[in-house]
Amino acid sequence: MPTPSPSDQRLFEGIRFGNEADFECFFRRYYPRLVNYAARFVAGHETARDLVQDSFARLWERRCELRELDLASLLFTMVRNACLNYLKHNGVVARHELEYTARMRGEERIYSYDFLSDAEQPCLYEELQREVQKAVDALPDRCREVFRMSRFEGLKNREIAARLGISETAVEKHLARAVGRLGEHLRRSCSFELSVAVLSCLLANYL
Repeated sequence: MPTPSPSDQRLFEGIRFGNEADFECFFRRYYPRLVNYAARFVAGHETARDLVQDSFARLWERRCELRELDLASLLFTMVRNACLNYLKHNGVVARHELEYTARMRGEERIYSYDFLSDAEQPCLYEELQREVQKAVDALPDRCREVFRMSRFEGLKNREIAARLGISETAVEKHLARAVGRLGEHLRRSCSFELSVAVLSCLLANYL
């Protein structure tokens, strides 16, 4: 059975005191969601990745100054501001800044919400859990095995390859196939917003 993930609050304490392992765990948890969020506003995932990585770097540099317990909220704010600054620099946001900021904050709620573990929303959690489980169960055997090892056991691609006796390229292909199948299933079964959020939660090792 997978080891329970540490809470954001525990990671916050570790990051404040310079624990690199806690920072890496937090990075892997939120990086894909933040990239997908940023990519909704800036041109392309490459720019989004750069902005998100810069935001994580600034967070780490300022770790000793952190007072905000909700690190996820703080980081989404940092990424939002980075996107706005980027767009302003490129002349995209000018007269409609208020409307644009409101839209970004609305989408932030979708991408920052932890749909897969928030016990405060039991009905939503159970629905998503069922849909994700159905989608995973429908995957081909080896594809399902690779996906479970990656997402539910937290193994890196090279660790999966070594354990199964296959190449890292084969692992990547299985993950790509799993992601495609999961995306198709969730788009048929859930709203667009929920499918995006679930996939963002699931793809921490893939993007």
